[in-house]
Amino acid sequence: MQSANSFKPPPLQINYLGDHAFLVALHSSVSAETMAYLRQITEACKALKNKHSWIKDIIPAYQTVTVVFDLNRYYQHQTEEPLLVFKKLLLTPLKELPAINKTINNKIIQVPVCYALDFGIDLAQMAALKNTTVEEIIQIHSSEIYSVYCLGFMPGFAYMGNVHEKIQMARHPAPRAKVLAGSVGIAGPQTGVYPMDSPGGWQIIGRTPIKIFDPEPSKLALFQTGDRVQFYSIDRKTFDNMKEAER
Repeated sequence: MQSANSFKPPPLQINYLGDHAFLVALHSSVSAETMAYLRQITEACKALKNKHSWIKDIIPAYQTVTVVFDLNRYYQHQTEEPLLVFKKLLLTPLKELPAINKTINNKIIQVPVCYALDFGIDLAQMAALKNTTVEEIIQIHSSEIYSVYCLGFMPGFAYMGNVHEKIQMARHPAPRAKVLAGSVGIAGPQTGVYPMDSPGGWQIIGRTPIKIFDPEPSKLALFQTGDRVQFYSIDRKTFDNMKEAER
């Protein structure tokens, strides 16, 4: 992995996405450095949103940032072609960014997980298919520190990586009609927590007693893009006690 000092930001492509959005795209493999750079781009876009009323929303993803804008409001303030103006506005502050630091966010969010088999409903089958044990899957999953690459699918759902290749599993061919809130899953190199009851096809290995998403404006999502997360194992009694405390 490159050090922060040797990291060279990958080229950006900035294009229209429909007639009311711009797509800022990085053409690079996902890494701690590129995610840090993407977060800086996101913050730069948010700063533009605070200055320009025609910019409506900023949506970061794995290798892109989508910037939604109001075309009618834009032409109340500008006459130049929107994409040209946006490129000028964004590229100027990007040139002044500090060196990329892969440890831009040193905080690690600790998430308790009960890996009991009635919660981790796919654990036994995963162990059999991977020719390993349930205990080893738990140990590997809880020993990694994951990066939150983006939020999506539903409010508060964080796509985190990278899952150790030894326990990577593809999604189920057909999703379940209902996966319970707090369920912790694996899909390929990603892991994540279902914030609420939902259909889903990820391999479920446990459940957390804490709320991942709360609709109250003062709380909302536990995770944000760029956060670092580590899961730790708890027993069923601790799960029940923590769940009761959350109510």
